[in-house]
Parts: sequence; C-alpha cells; structure tokens
Amino acid sequence: MAVLRYTLLRLLVFAVIAALLWLVGFRGYPLLLSAVFVSGVISVIVLRRSREDVSASLDNRVSTIRERLQSRTEAEDAWNDAEREQRERGEAEHESADENRPSAAGGER
Repeated sequence: MAVLRYTLLRLLVFAVIAALLWLVGFRGYPLLLSAVFVSGVISVIVLRRSREDVSASLDNRVSTIRERLQSRTEAEDAWNDAEREQRERGEAEHESADENRPSAAGGER
C-alpha cells in the first residue's frame, strides 16, 4: 500500500508541476523534461516520509520472504538427512543379511 501511495503522490507532484509549467508557456519536450526534473527535486524533499514508509514496507517484505525461505531450507535439510539415514540403515541391514546367509559357492551338494 505504501508503494502505491508514494507512486500516486509522485504522479500528482509531476502533474501539478507540468500544469504550472504549461501555464507559464512551456510546451513539448522542454515541458516534459523540466517537469520531470523539477518534480523529482520536489519529491525528494517533500515526499521523504512516504519514501521512508516504502523502504520500511519493502524491508519487511524481504525479511518475511527470507524467513520463509530459511524455514523451507531447514525443513528440506531435515528431510534429506532423514532420507539418507534411512537409506544407510537399509544398506547396513542388507549387508548384515548377506553376511549371515550361507554361500552358494560353498560346495554343499
């Protein structure tokens, strides 16, 4: 919501500056270039609080995504560890069963 608010305020500042410059007599590219530059300077000064809100909002969003990614990574690591332990246990049981089985090449007839 903060990003939308900031964007709309930036557009409003641009529109007001463009209208004022148009009333003064600017037209075409000089109007657009001057409006972009002047509205940018004014936005840096006037919309500081809104820009800080956007920054905090994005920081919170990134933190939430990183926490979710970290928890999913930990869950995947735990699952991989459990799978490896189960596979190793199964191989160990298979090897011990092979050792206890009589050999077919032993020569018993």
